[in-house]
Amino acid sequence: MSRLPGDESQWHHIVEQSQISKSGFSTTTVNNLNNVVSLPSGGGSIHAQISGYYSSIQDFTGGLRVRDWLAGKSFDEQFKFGIEYLKRFGNIIPTSSGWVFNPF
Repeated sequence: MSRLPGDESQWHHIVEQSQISKSGFSTTTVNNLNNVVSLPSGGGSIHAQISGYYSSIQDFTGGLRVRDWLAGKSFDEQFKFGIEYLKRFGNIIPTSSGWVFNPF
């Protein structure tokens, strides 16, 4: 990826990098500007909260962590799931050069 996420921010993969091995997605599909967004990072940040959610077990996951429950679903399904979860924290806007996130 050619741009930097910004100060006190980190690239967040909408479809997680772990899905390269878990779901068989290519690295070029996962690691590109159409699948990442710059999010505030650090302890208690939006990025940390989202990562924690993907590590959690939810009622709908049948005892699996969210990231494991997503494994095997299509890229589009995982992408839509990730976008919908991001919307809980702010507005996510597609642009010609990638996604822009504006926290609430």
